[in-house]
Amino acid sequence: MPYPAVTHLILTAALVGVMVMVLAAYSYTLLAQQLQNVNLALSEVAESAARELVELVSVFTLGGGSYSYMVMTLPSTLAGQPYELLLGEEGENVIKVTARLQIYQQVRVVVTPNFGKEPVHVVGAADCAQPVEIPGLGSVSSSIRLPLPSGRPVVVAYRQEGRICVGFAAAP
Repeated sequence: MPYPAVTHLILTAALVGVMVMVLAAYSYTLLAQQLQNVNLALSEVAESAARELVELVSVFTLGGGSYSYMVMTLPSTLAGQPYELLLGEEGENVIKVTARLQIYQQVRVVVTPNFGKEPVHVVGAADCAQPVEIPGLGSVSSSIRLPLPSGRPVVVAYRQEGRICVGFAAAP
């Protein structure tokens, strides 16, 4: 007959092993849920940026002026992590909005309304290759990293040689 101390040690080790497995399963489930929530938030950020881009281009093509901008309503971080928004060109009046986090990327392709006027292009593409400085906003580019050191993110539209160019900048 084994000593009671040995039996006690074996059962304690088994109980600790079961607790470790339960804790690992719980941690994995919690991590998977958190990653799914971050991916959903990134998807909403991409959708929001695409929607605000379309709104700005709609207003800009109907109005006048040489440039216009709209402050974007975006979170500064996603689950405490910085993220990046990028604009890419898929064709005339077709713009790809990409929201990128370290582990995820969400893409939205939007057709920008130009109401039969100038074609819409992304800053930095072949048709809007010249860098532009907007008074009070600074340089306009096809990407923006959030959180910004200072200011708020804006989407900018301006006219250049018979085209409408769109990009991101930071407003004070």
